[in-house]
This record gives sequence, C-alpha cells and structure tokens, in this order.
Amino acid sequence: MSRQIVRLEISTSDGFTKVILIDRSPFLIGSDPSADLCLSLPGVAARHAQIVRLGHAYRLVPVAPAAPLSLNGVPVPAEGADLAHDARLGLGPGFPRALRFLIEGARLEDREDRLIILMEVARTITSSLALDETLGRVLDGAVRFSGAERGYLFLREGERLVRWARAGEAPPPNVDVSLSVAEEVATTGRPIYRDRLGDEPGRSVTESIVRLRLQAILCLPLSLRQDVIGVVYLDSKRPLPHHNPDLPLLEALAGLAAIAIQNSRLVEERLRTERTLVMGQMARAIVHDVRSPLASIRGLADLLRERMAEGDPARSHLSTIIAEVDRLTLLTGDLLQFSNEAPPLHRAPVPIADLVRQTLTPLQPRLRQSNVRLDLQLEEGTRVLADAPRLLRVLHNLVANAMEAMRGGGALAIACQRANGHCLLTVRDTGCGMPEEVRRKVFEPFFSHGKPNGTGLGMAIVRKIVEEHGGKVQVESAPGQGTTVRLALPVAA
Repeated sequence: MSRQIVRLEISTSDGFTKVILIDRSPFLIGSDPSADLCLSLPGVAARHAQIVRLGHAYRLVPVAPAAPLSLNGVPVPAEGADLAHDARLGLGPGFPRALRFLIEGARLEDREDRLIILMEVARTITSSLALDETLGRVLDGAVRFSGAERGYLFLREGERLVRWARAGEAPPPNVDVSLSVAEEVATTGRPIYRDRLGDEPGRSVTESIVRLRLQAILCLPLSLRQDVIGVVYLDSKRPLPHHNPDLPLLEALAGLAAIAIQNSRLVEERLRTERTLVMGQMARAIVHDVRSPLASIRGLADLLRERMAEGDPARSHLSTIIAEVDRLTLLTGDLLQFSNEAPPLHRAPVPIADLVRQTLTPLQPRLRQSNVRLDLQLEEGTRVLADAPRLLRVLHNLVANAMEAMRGGGALAIACQRANGHCLLTVRDTGCGMPEEVRRKVFEPFFSHGKPNGTGLGMAIVRKIVEEHGGKVQVESAPGQGTTVRLALPVAA
C-alpha cells in the first residue's frame, strides 16, 4: 500500500498558488493564529472548520455553527461531509480564495481497481465485430472508466464530425456540447483535459462551456496511425473522480477502440461485398430468364391495345399491363447495373453543368406541377472525365429521390464547383429528411424507405457508379431538415 500525501491548495485571483501539507488530524482552519491553516480574512471565523481523518478517508466538519461552509458548492451539514480528491472548499460567499483538497499517491488498491476496470472495458470493446455494438461499448467504457456524467461519440465523415447514435435512437439536431473542443482534438490528434472550468481566473472558455456550467471536459482522439477517425467526448458538471485522470491509459484505451472500430468496419465491408456478389449472381440469372418473357408480354399487350376501339374498357387494363412491364424492365436494368454486368466505362471530358441541365430539362413540367423551386449554382467550365450516360443516371436518381421527398413542394438546390483536383457536386432538398438509422442504410442494396414503388437499388447504383469513376459520395440528413448528397469526382486534366 503506497503512502497518501494529503494537501490543501490555496489559490488567489491573481494566479498565486500555495500548497499546505495536511499532516495531522484534526486539521483546523480559521482566523485564530493557533489554527493549522490561519486565514486572517473577512468572514473567516476563529475556528471555522476542521479536516478529520477516519482511516483512509477524510471528512470536512464545521466548527463554528454560524460560519458558512460549503463543499463543491453544496452547504456542509453539521455532521460534516466526506472529502474526495479535487474537492473544492468554500468559506462563505465573499471568501477571496479558492481552496482545493488534494490526495497524492493513491492507494495501491485504488490503482489496481482502475486497472481491472480498464482490462474489463478493453475486453468488452474487442469482443464484438458488429460496428454499432462496438461503438456503443467504446462509449460506455470511456464513460465508466473516466467517471464522467455524459459521453458522446463523434465519427469523422470527410471534414465533418458527425455524432454517432445508437440504433433506434433519434439524435437531436444539435447536441449540447462544447464542439470547439471536439473539433480541436480531431484536428490536432491530441487529447484535451480541462477541469474546474468555472473556477480558474484567466482561463478562456467558450460560450457553450459557460452555458452548460461544465466543470470538466475530457476529449480523446480515436486515431489509426496519423488519421483521426473519430472523437470520444466526455464532460461533467462536477469534477471527475480522478484529478488529472490517467491520460496515457485513456489514450491506450482510445487507440484500442479505434482498432476495434476499424476491424468492425472492415468486417462489415467484407460482408457487404460478399452479399453484393451473391445478389449480383442471382440477379443476372433472374434477369436473363425474365427479359424475354417481358418483351413478349409487352409486345402482345401493345398489339392488342392497338386493335381495340377507343372506348373499349379493356384498353385501360392493357395500358396498366404495359406500364407494369416497363417498370419491371427498368428493374431488370437496375439489376444488371448493380450486378457488374453493365458495359465498361467510356470516359471522356464532360462539362458537369451540362449534365445537370440535361437531367433537369425533361423534368421541368413535373417540377412546376410539384411546386419545387430550383436553385442552380453551376461553375461553368468544370469538366470531369466520365461516362456521361452513367453520370446522367446518377443525377436522375438523386433528383428523383429529392422530388419524392418533397411531395408538398420545396426547394431543390444543385451546385458544382472545382476544388483540390475534384469536382464537388451537391444536391440538396428541403424534404422530409431521414432518421439516422435510415441514413446509415441508404446505400444498402434493396433497401427502400418511404417509396411504395422503389426498387431499393437507386442509391446503391449511385455509389457504385461514383466509385467506378474514382469518386466518393456522402449523405447528410435529419428528419424535417431535408437531405444533402455530396459527390466528389476527379476533374478532367
């Protein structure tokens, strides 16, 4: 068992700090010259309070009944209150000093307990390969080990930090945290620990820290080599149980968590690839067996409709048959596109603004009927090396999804510009938006949400075509706030 050293830190508003060793029990605090800590200051009684040792614990006990005494901002009752490391003592509302109780050299049992907790948390984090389950265990483990009151997990998507939410949980649009701290950690890759945020003169704090009345913030990067893939954000309205928490241990835990997250992502990507391959093989077999009968059905239905009189009620039934066959034919085309049986890319320099206008021109009547306003901000002259018909398919799918989400009207904004060797294309709507669990699955094959006639392949094909061109696609959405799709495509030389 290691020896404890107990001290009392006294700080003034001008930054001067003095530390007094508590080497006896009881330890008297007051204005009397015989007190162990003599404070000849206004409001301090001759025998104001005392610190009493009880085994390995310490207790703050008032001596003068009428003298104000508080611990961490809470009045101390007559029987006293237990002292913990980093506890703040107050001797009245006008007391011009900050008193802090410090325990140095924690007991060996405490250290062992924390190491056991760390090992349990590490084992829990690495025991699952399901991504959502791993993320939840990372967050729960960090909160447990640090002793924080709240914890959030932010994952990097491009240049943004996006808050992770558990499956089935609808995250609020704005998370009430100090995002400036999280963004600093994501940028620098170094952890940040700040405590006693409201007590330290000269310490710059953000508006969110003041508003939330935070006493401690602990923010850890989730790093793989030099890349920060996310941030664990922890905060508390009271000091953390362990002053200057074991940052090396917490960083090691965060590094292990980052590896576990990456492994889960790799497993999910492998499963997605294998599932896509199997679906593609099945789709090719189905399409080749279905296309010929569909062509025969449509041809015969068209022939019968032409031979019927205009007033014959069967004409409408035949028109329905033809429309449904056309829909199935379109689905077979999607299946072939998805199953890697599409023809190879024929790339050529293409002005992206022309492709956007080419997509929108036939849709103008439908846009007007749907009361959808267009806002185009197209940088002329930006060209991409692309297969034009394939990119037209991407744009058509994105615009169709946007219109589907704005059945009561709205605004559709499309912008393109050149930046860092890429063409950045943004399609934004003001529609109903998507909850987080839907947004995560939006690229999964055969996943459809809110579209009674959807095939569930539209966004899967968008990602496939974009990635075939060496580009990237991201989706941002929230219920009631619309959806934004961002494409990054290599520009033509």
